[in-house]
Amino acid sequence: MNFYTLTFKKKILIAFTLILASLTILDIGLYFVAKRKTTKTTYINDKFSKINHFKLNNPKNKDIIFIGSSRTFYQISTNTFRKNNINIYNFGISGAQFEDYPALMPYIKTANPKEVVISLSVNRLYNKLNVSKFPTLEEIKYYYDIDKIKFLESLKQWVINRHLFLEYSEPIFYKVKSVYDKFEVKKASQQVHKEIQNSNKLFIDKSIDYSELAGCKVFDIKQTSDTQITLKCINGDGILIGSNIEKKDIEKKELKEFNSQSIKYLKKLISNIDANNVKISIILEPILHNKYSYNLDKIKTQFRSIRIIDLTNYKIKDSFWSDNGHLNYKGREQYSQYLSDILK
Repeated sequence: MNFYTLTFKKKILIAFTLILASLTILDIGLYFVAKRKTTKTTYINDKFSKINHFKLNNPKNKDIIFIGSSRTFYQISTNTFRKNNINIYNFGISGAQFEDYPALMPYIKTANPKEVVISLSVNRLYNKLNVSKFPTLEEIKYYYDIDKIKFLESLKQWVINRHLFLEYSEPIFYKVKSVYDKFEVKKASQQVHKEIQNSNKLFIDKSIDYSELAGCKVFDIKQTSDTQITLKCINGDGILIGSNIEKKDIEKKELKEFNSQSIKYLKKLISNIDANNVKISIILEPILHNKYSYNLDKIKTQFRSIRIIDLTNYKIKDSFWSDNGHLNYKGREQYSQYLSDILK
C-alpha cells in the first residue's frame, strides 16, 4: 500500500512538473513569435504589439495621433488624411478601451504630435469604469489613485496575465481558424468585396488587389466570418470588408448621471498630455441608429479645455457599416474625409 501511495505521489509531481514546464516553454515560444511578428511593417492586433509597431516607426512630430479601440483601428484611414496633407498615426487597438490608454501615453509624449484625438462612445462616460483585461503598471497606478478595489482587481489581472497564452489567445484562435478554412472547398466570387446578390457571404479572392481596395499596403488578410474579411495594413490601419447588420429594436435611452470614476480616469489620462504644446480633442464616435440621448453641454463642462467633436449621430448609409459597431472600407473613407475636413 505504501509503495502504491509513493508511486501515485510521484506521478502527481511528475505531471505537475511537466505541465509547468510546458507552460513555460509555451510562454517563451509565444514571446519570440510575437517579437518576430512585430516589425515596422507587421504587428499583431493587440495593445503591446501595436505599441512596439508605433515605437519601431518612430512617428515623431505627427500632425495627429488617433487613440481608440477597434472603431479607430478600422475607421481611420491614414491614406485619406495624407491626401488632405495631414500626417497621422492610427493608434487604434482592437479590444482596447480608454482604460488601456495610459500604457500609450509615454510613447505619445515622446512622439510630440501636434494633436492627440481620443475616440470613445458617448455611453462610456456614463458606464462604470472597467478593469483592463491586460493592465500595465501605468494603468495599475491609475486604479490605485481612483479606486482601491479596482486597483486590487487590476493587480490580480496583471499577475494572471504573466502567462502569455492568455494575451495571445484571440490571435491564436484566428490563426488556427484560417488554417482550418483552407481545407474547406469554397467557390470564390470575382467581386468578393461586394455583397453577393441575395447573399451576404464573402470569400477571400487571391485575384483581388486588396492593397488597392484598402488604399494602403496590406500584409494580412483573414476571414473572420462568412460575412466579414479583415485586413491589416503596414501603416497601422485595419479595414473591414463585408456587411452584416443585425436588425435590433431601437429603445431610446437617456444618459443622465456621469460615472465619476470613468470621468476621473479619463481626466487623469488627459492630464498626462502636455496641453500647452499638444492640442487635445475627444471624438464621440458614430453609433448606428443611435439610441442615446444626453446633454452635450454637460459633457463639455467636464472637459472645459478639450475640444469635443460629437459625431454620435453622424449620418452615413447603412451599407457603409460592416456590422453594428464598425464602418466597412467604404464607410471608413467617407468618415475619415469628414474628420479631415474638421481637424485640418
